[in-house]
Amino acid sequence: MYEVTCPPYTADDLKNIFAANQDPDMSLLVVKEGFSPDMVWQEVENLKRITRKPTEEFIVVLPFGYKESDRYPFKCYTMEYLFSKLTHLAEDRHLMPTNTSLAGQPASSTPTSPSLEGFTDPRKRLKRKPSGTEVNLVLLGMSGTGKSASGNTILGEKEFTSKASSKPVTTECQQAETEIGGRCVRVIDTPDIFDDERKSSIKEHVKKCKELCQSEPCVYLLVIHVSRFTDGEKNILKKLERAFGSKVTEQTVILFTRGGDLKQGEMSFEEFSHRCQPDLKKIVEKCDRRCVLFENSDSGPDQVEKLMEIVDRMLI
Repeated sequence: MYEVTCPPYTADDLKNIFAANQDPDMSLLVVKEGFSPDMVWQEVENLKRITRKPTEEFIVVLPFGYKESDRYPFKCYTMEYLFSKLTHLAEDRHLMPTNTSLAGQPASSTPTSPSLEGFTDPRKRLKRKPSGTEVNLVLLGMSGTGKSASGNTILGEKEFTSKASSKPVTTECQQAETEIGGRCVRVIDTPDIFDDERKSSIKEHVKKCKELCQSEPCVYLLVIHVSRFTDGEKNILKKLERAFGSKVTEQTVILFTRGGDLKQGEMSFEEFSHRCQPDLKKIVEKCDRRCVLFENSDSGPDQVEKLMEIVDRMLI
């Protein structure tokens, strides 16, 4: 059974509501068409002040027709995504048949977004620990794709050695931790486990990686150079499945590096997604089009925020 609470209330009322509901499934702020992002952000900040909950726990529900890809300073869901999320929550709790959607259509007919960036199938989620405060991000990819540099971007400081070299720089699994949006994030950097010439050491690297991320949940970041897709990467998902199991793609996000190369070529990420090689498209499709674009020479927080939005959706 769902309990839906609809403000407005006084500050004391809100305190009492959240005191009685310490861990709500969602805290939604529904806005009207033509809303002012600044006013909504002020309201989110006001809710944070009154309830002492992190701002990211308050989700703004956008009117029909609005897109999450629009830049907003707050966490938001479209109405369509909210319905999908509620459906998934109901299915998990056996409140409705698993083969139906809110619209009464088979779940398999639920439309998917045409956009690559940030897309997540709402029926495919990772199970997380009850606390929901920790996540392991495992950087995987071939040498020279920018794993270590991406790890440093996520961490906001240089913890992993990253430099131009004709030889692999990362030779052992390493880890470092940070906090992003109130969540403890452990970043695990790995050597190239896809190099067939180093089969003797790959098993040890995979074993060490699994030991480091025993505490769940775990999200794998498959790092690929946006301007260089090699023959060795065409079968990278098969190698990934051999190392971490057949369902690893359900826990994988494609992290494209060297986003500046697209900017130089005056190409958007969306255009790149349509023009990239068929084998790369297959990899993206297999990972349910969960993608993010990084430029590691850019210290801006937007790209990390975008990644964590995708991760958060996987963990819901």
